[in-house]
Amino acid sequence: VPPVTVARSSTGQSPFPAGLNQFAGMAPSLLLLFVFLTSLTASLGLIQTRRLGITARMLATPTSLTTIVLGEAAGRYVIALTQGLVVMVGSALLFGVDWGDPLGAVALLLLFCLIGSGAAMLLGALFRTEGPAIGAALGLGLGLAAVGGAMVPLEVLSGPVRQLSRFTPHAWGYEGFSELVRHGGRIGDILPQLGVLAGFAVVLFGLGIWQLRRVTLRGR
Repeated sequence: VPPVTVARSSTGQSPFPAGLNQFAGMAPSLLLLFVFLTSLTASLGLIQTRRLGITARMLATPTSLTTIVLGEAAGRYVIALTQGLVVMVGSALLFGVDWGDPLGAVALLLLFCLIGSGAAMLLGALFRTEGPAIGAALGLGLGLAAVGGAMVPLEVLSGPVRQLSRFTPHAWGYEGFSELVRHGGRIGDILPQLGVLAGFAVVLFGLGIWQLRRVTLRGR
């Protein structure tokens, strides 16, 4: 019996280059998912300090309102940054993930942490009790991650969902990290993504500071 010859061909261009570390494709998605989700759940601390009267007691001291609000903002940012560094450094050391251009990776991380901490302050200032806040945190954290490519790669999402993802910071962070990790891009190649993420950060962090200052002053 003559041998059977199998011809194999590929069409299109694979979004995942040959030889890519098997963990490199999902590490950025996990970073975006956990930074944002951890930030939102950290909003519960803001609610607890108001509900237990800690904020009111701080306001009774010579500490200014601006100092209290900025301190709370710094705390949310440190939480987000710590979570991001755990994923980034841990995946690099334990699984050999190469995050590409260090300047680009750090810029994306810092901006996304600003977005997460801003959303946390806004959420913590909008709710008075922890129950509804944790539900909103989980719903927003997981929902935006699913739409923005942090659970399912953007490349496999349908057209309408792909268009909807443009309204989430996760999608822009995903594209930025993909350019660095998969294609060896530099910080100059992700300037559009950095610009959009900076816009998200300014809006969310600004709204978070404003609303937190408002409810803190009202509680006074």
